[in-house]
Amino acid sequence: MRNPMEILSVYQLRQRWKAGLLLLALVIAAATLWYTESLAANLRLREAREVARWAMAVEHMQQASVDVDLTLASRIIEENESIPLLLLDDTGRIISSRNVLWDDASAADTAQWKALMAAYAPPIELQPEPGMYQYIYQYESTTLAQLRTYPRVLLGVMGLFLLLSYYGFHRAHRAEEDQVWTGMARETAHQLGTPLSALYGWVTVLEDEASTQPNLLPLIAEVRKDLERLQTVADRFSKIGSDQAGEVADLAPLIVHSVAYLQKRLPKGIQLSHSIAPSLPAVCYQPVLLGWVLENLIRNAVDALPDQKGRIEVRALRLGDQVVIDVEDNGKGMTAALRRSVFRPGFTTKKRGWGLGLSLARRIAVQGHKGQLEVFQSTPGKGTTFRLALPMP
Repeated sequence: MRNPMEILSVYQLRQRWKAGLLLLALVIAAATLWYTESLAANLRLREAREVARWAMAVEHMQQASVDVDLTLASRIIEENESIPLLLLDDTGRIISSRNVLWDDASAADTAQWKALMAAYAPPIELQPEPGMYQYIYQYESTTLAQLRTYPRVLLGVMGLFLLLSYYGFHRAHRAEEDQVWTGMARETAHQLGTPLSALYGWVTVLEDEASTQPNLLPLIAEVRKDLERLQTVADRFSKIGSDQAGEVADLAPLIVHSVAYLQKRLPKGIQLSHSIAPSLPAVCYQPVLLGWVLENLIRNAVDALPDQKGRIEVRALRLGDQVVIDVEDNGKGMTAALRRSVFRPGFTTKKRGWGLGLSLARRIAVQGHKGQLEVFQSTPGKGTTFRLALPMP
């Protein structure tokens, strides 16, 4: 059987694996985008050279005499089937266009494309005749745009797929864990049932035999109290994961009983008190399980007190449509990192312990009572407040 420190190491190793895999995914994504941008930059330079040749061909055709062979220049112009180009005169009027996607060459379309192309690259100036100027505007081709977009879309789809896969596996793993925990708890309750029944029988026999020895009756009464405590523990285990509806009742008796029970069993240096708001609304809860949660929070507060000295206060009040129970101590407090991990199964800072108490307590509060259990506030060196919130019926 592994000790708590081994469980903590496994937990930390799992967190590091997750961080490592996430970092690796980010590196792969960054490398993919960097390589794609490198290809896009090379393609953009190639397209710029093609546009420059296209501009030279246009200028050559405009300046050529009648007997000059223009076959090569015409071929250069016609072979451009992907790069959007606009040829404008010095007044901004369109002379010709190529590969520009528009319905009609309206003034608004012309202005929009001109602004878009001017932002993409500076226009190339032509001078067909002395004193006459023309300008060629260019934009990225469809191939270049797809090269930039495709990796981002692919990474987004892969990221979404991995996120949904992780969520599905995580939910399945949590459901499996819940089934294992519930099965272990109920099996423990079943195993405790037989010896408890036998012990109750033996206590009854001892009570009958002690009728002639009155000095033994107080001792037997204490034994019966401990047996009843064990029976309560067995009941708690048997009810974990059950779908039984709770009962609508006042929380005050449960709080008073839990505090009174623990007050007699705490070190003398610890002051445990409670305060219950008047006219506290009733809530729907299972007394056996909620009592376990409350006692677990109090015991956790006891462990947080240095040298077993300090103050613990249990407060119950109404906030909106909820009834909250705050368990406040003036112990060591918690850092932000510890607050994020305190409810995770197997996480503990104690030398002895398995790190399951608070995890089970939250499970009972959330799944069994549709409520919430959280670290309401905590300051290192000043103390911690756990808050249990239950909805009003």
